[in-house]
Amino acid sequence: MPKVLRCESLVRRLGERDVVRGASLDLDETESVALVGPSGCGKTTLLQMIGLLDRPTAGRVVLAGHDAWSLADSVRAELRLAWIGFVFQQNNLVETLSARENVALPAWRLGASRGEAERAADALLDRFGLAARRDARASELSVGEAQRVAIARALVNRPRLVLADEPTGSLDSTSADVVMEALTAASALGAALLVVTHDLRIAARAGRIVEMRDGRL
Repeated sequence: MPKVLRCESLVRRLGERDVVRGASLDLDETESVALVGPSGCGKTTLLQMIGLLDRPTAGRVVLAGHDAWSLADSVRAELRLAWIGFVFQQNNLVETLSARENVALPAWRLGASRGEAERAADALLDRFGLAARRDARASELSVGEAQRVAIARALVNRPRLVLADEPTGSLDSTSADVVMEALTAASALGAALLVVTHDLRIAARAGRIVEMRDGRL
């Protein structure tokens, strides 16, 4: 099965401390992996390096056959937009935009027409039970609705890799279950999923669990 992601000996040094210490990880196409471990062990830092948001001190992140951190900034930014979908604990929606506009935004940025972007957004909102809320501003959504909109936004460009950092951390158990069902839909759309979580019940939904301790996998 093709590798969507290959991380090789990633290190991230902050000051005199290595927050991530030689982490290596592969993800196959449509695979779901839960990354677990205590607070402060380096999980979010590792996710940010994989997601091309934080440059490693050493090591490689290979996406689409490219050593991503060796690319020019503009090329890396386009690769990130086309290849990776992000879901965060705080949904990071634009509160003044509607649910549909929030979901469509990455597609517009990648070059889709307004109509194409909105049709893709509507299809995802319908899939996640939010068709009736598509015109509601983000500020009018419940926490669970907003997180499902954030997941739809992460999937609108049909990424090969979805990264989720504690996506259910601020949700009650019922909303968390709905959000995880939405996240697992990523595999049906052809994406691999890497989710950071403290919730072992959520981790158990993944196909594989990887533990992090003191910056090491």
